[in-house]
Amino acid sequence: MLEIVADVHERASGVPEELERLGAHVVMRRLTRGDYVAGPETLVERKTVRDLYRTIVEGRFWRQMHGLREAGSRPILLVEGGSLWLDHRGPVQPAALRGLLLAAGDLGVRVIRSDSPFDSAAWLVRVAERRRASRLEDRPVYAQRPKRRSLIAPAERALSSAPGVSVVAARRLLAHFGSVEAIARATLSELTAVPSIGKARATAIHRLIHDEWPDRRAH
Repeated sequence: MLEIVADVHERASGVPEELERLGAHVVMRRLTRGDYVAGPETLVERKTVRDLYRTIVEGRFWRQMHGLREAGSRPILLVEGGSLWLDHRGPVQPAALRGLLLAAGDLGVRVIRSDSPFDSAAWLVRVAERRRASRLEDRPVYAQRPKRRSLIAPAERALSSAPGVSVVAARRLLAHFGSVEAIARATLSELTAVPSIGKARATAIHRLIHDEWPDRRAH
């Protein structure tokens, strides 16, 4: 059975109820970021169109998008509502809103449009199914079955042995820097500049490479 974690504030939206009708097991928790966890590294922020406008006007939109990117390598913004055209006299025009959603996509936040709570639930189930099918590839190498290791390069295996660093995150770092040697020379700020590599992952990688072996002096 699929398990999807929902923030406790989402109960009133009707989406958790629709998820259960679709056969998912919903776990209600208080989430610090996002509204749903649909799989490893997959945090989903659900907003109605009206909520989206309000978030933009109040200056909270990009802070929330940054939080999604920091929390997982596959952030999703799920925009629920039949039309983006709420009020053409408002401070945010639909054309500007569409441009903003495209910019969020350019930064690595996938945008999904939904027309109702049922449609949102259907999207969440589909996302969770895809993440379940690919979970072995995305999990840290030490948690994967041996038969999958042949698909992982040695550099990816080395980096993903750091706590909290998945194979996907390791590949992202290698694509950005080009080699483990270049990653070893990078500063913490340079590591955190890579999308989805937050302070915690950057610190784990830095310690993996630079921390001195505790028994070194004994030998």
